[in-house]
Amino acid sequence: MEQARHYKTNAPASARFDLHVDRRDADGTKWQGVAAMAWDNKGDSYQLKLEVGLSMLITRINLLVLTSEGVIDASGIVPVTATEKRKGRAQTATHFNRDGKVITFSATTATVPWQEGAQDKASVPFQLAAIGRADVNQLAGNIDILVGEEREATVFRFQLVGEEELDTQMGRLVTWHLRRPPKPGTYSSQLDIWLAPSMQWYPVQIRNTEASGALTTQTVTKISVNDATGK
Repeated sequence: MEQARHYKTNAPASARFDLHVDRRDADGTKWQGVAAMAWDNKGDSYQLKLEVGLSMLITRINLLVLTSEGVIDASGIVPVTATEKRKGRAQTATHFNRDGKVITFSATTATVPWQEGAQDKASVPFQLAAIGRADVNQLAGNIDILVGEEREATVFRFQLVGEEELDTQMGRLVTWHLRRPPKPGTYSSQLDIWLAPSMQWYPVQIRNTEASGALTTQTVTKISVNDATGK
């Protein structure tokens, strides 16, 4: 497995995010929903939770819940455990064993060698934020991050698309747009993440484009910052 680069990091302060979700299925069907993301930076540890749901008149149906928890050190966010729960499916867990240098999965007996800088799906945008906050020049060139998912771990290669202005419910935000293009033989989807330098480099929009053409975009509508870390 190719080795990931090492980066200087500065993890952003704790915050709560409300997001609007736009989904277009491969057959053109469109639906909308809401997502809530809670990022708790406790200085030397963190907890992260993302809940994506459909908004109904009196209730909300959770379609996806991601959690991640671990430590924060010089290498940035260091996940220990990540979970994924999709509607109608059993929860899966991914375990990052730094001491044993191995990543294991509840959904399979396969293992993957652990690397410094390894992330899970929920923590990736915040690790990118930590890299940008520490030194924006690190976002030039390829940004390689080993990402543990439900059954495997692969190196995501992000590239800087450029600076873009996003229109959001919070107004117009200047962002840095990073993209992980599809990688033949590894992953077929494209992942785009927009970070806002004026707002601690928080991820303010995330888009997943599947090989089928299905598209899911999560755009921030509100950010509540709670800087309990003193950073």
